[in-house]
Amino acid sequence: MLRNVKETAAWERSKGEFSVIEVPAIIMSIETFVNLQKDAEKILGFDGASVLFYEAGKKAGMRWINRFSKKWSLKDKKFADAVQNFYAELGWGKFNLEENGKNELVVRIENSFIARGYGKSNIAVCHFLRGYNAGLAEVLKGNDIDAEETRCAAKGDDCCEFIMKNTG
Repeated sequence: MLRNVKETAAWERSKGEFSVIEVPAIIMSIETFVNLQKDAEKILGFDGASVLFYEAGKKAGMRWINRFSKKWSLKDKKFADAVQNFYAELGWGKFNLEENGKNELVVRIENSFIARGYGKSNIAVCHFLRGYNAGLAEVLKGNDIDAEETRCAAKGDDCCEFIMKNTG
């Protein structure tokens, strides 16, 4: 059954634990997340950090979307709507999932937490969300998927846009 984030969250203050949908989790500020990414960029270079955050995001996206599928028992549009609402409640931004005429999944995020915290950039910076959306698409489509960030709010675009394509 679909529930919102607040209903699925559990705090065990005596143990110092927090969970969402029965999965151990943490709450991290946007500033801390972005500082981790920027430090990785300094240490690994922009391309190295991009790969690291993309791969971490992709694995996380696959795990969470599989959990949602099992817990919520929703299909198609109802599932997409539930996912969009869940991430909005977590403060990740306002997600919009749709398919384009090329059989590609397109995810647009208004107010992306990464772009919001990163500040101005000449290039797309939402590597974790790019990977996360690729993982989401792999689970939904059942194919190997790669994602490209075609627009980024940190570059001054109106949203962050990710196009998911089959890799094979």
